Amino acid sequence: MRATQKSLVTRRTLSVLVAISTAVVLAACSGTGGAGTPEGTAEAGTEAVTVSLDWNSYVAYHAPFVLADEEGIWEKHGVQVKHTMPGGSGDALLEVGTAKTDIAWADLSTAAASMLQEVPVTAVAKVQNKNASGLTVLAGTQLDSARDVSGMRIGSTPGGSDSTLVGAFLRANGIDEADVEIVSLPANGKFAALMTGEVDAISGQVYYYISNAGSQGATAAGKSYSDMGLDVLDHGFVANDAFLEANPSAVTGFLAAYREALARTIDDPAAACAVLSSKSDGALLPDDCEAQLDGWLPLVSDPNESSWGESSEAEWESTVAVLKEFGGAEGDRQTSTMFTNEVLPND
Repeated sequence: MRATQKSLVTRRTLSVLVAISTAVVLAACSGTGGAGTPEGTAEAGTEAVTVSLDWNSYVAYHAPFVLADEEGIWEKHGVQVKHTMPGGSGDALLEVGTAKTDIAWADLSTAAASMLQEVPVTAVAKVQNKNASGLTVLAGTQLDSARDVSGMRIGSTPGGSDSTLVGAFLRANGIDEADVEIVSLPANGKFAALMTGEVDAISGQVYYYISNAGSQGATAAGKSYSDMGLDVLDHGFVANDAFLEANPSAVTGFLAAYREALARTIDDPAAACAVLSSKSDGALLPDDCEAQLDGWLPLVSDPNESSWGESSEAEWESTVAVLKEFGGAEGDRQTSTMFTNEVLPND
């Protein structure tokens, strides 16, 4: 029988919960505690914030973060920001849930699965309006509907947001997990595996992989999970609960700065990509960055709208229902407590 990833949501969130419990014990034994950055590290007049990004290298939707770094936007809004890049959304949630960092940029459906297991985080802003995760294939591999997935080798990243969704997608479409082979790959190894034929499809952000294929002279196509019966929340920000309670103004300042940097990225993607490419030491070329932003920016909410960042209980209820029915997620946390709109910038 082929190797499969069963109960993807449950196994991932349980590992996060175990790690959090361990971290709490260690903190108690060492006499340390509290979320995020030690006191006294921020300059006068600013508040220190540490942020976990997803991925372990820069991709185009990190442009607003780097733009805010390089152009003093964080400081303008009263915060000093340092970030980590631990891997996928699950890894970012592990960091913020264990108070290694204060805020995480992560897939909110992955966050919801973690919150059901009582990981102490709360969503503070929704940035994307549509989930971009799905399956990407190269030309010559048929992917017209979910039915075409049977028999495929699918590359997926443990600890990434796609590992939360791929199993739920299979169950939602009545596909037996024994009829596919889930190949565990690091985030920066999935695309190479697709290009070399190691896998037939890769799970992740479709626009990103189609853009990458085009930059290498290949043709790729894909379908989002939301277009194949699995519509759930996508990226936004979550905060460690202790940090949020103690430092609401820092969260608001952080979100205000990100909102401004996002608006600048939308206004001039080429300039934002030039900054990001320089910061990546050339690992992400400006043209590739712009092509990725062409796919991502239409998915985000308009930072100029007064409702930017807001979540509704209905969309959290819908996401949790999907995760419980098809993803094996368990837990009793109320959806109304999974998010807050109270710390969003009001200007």
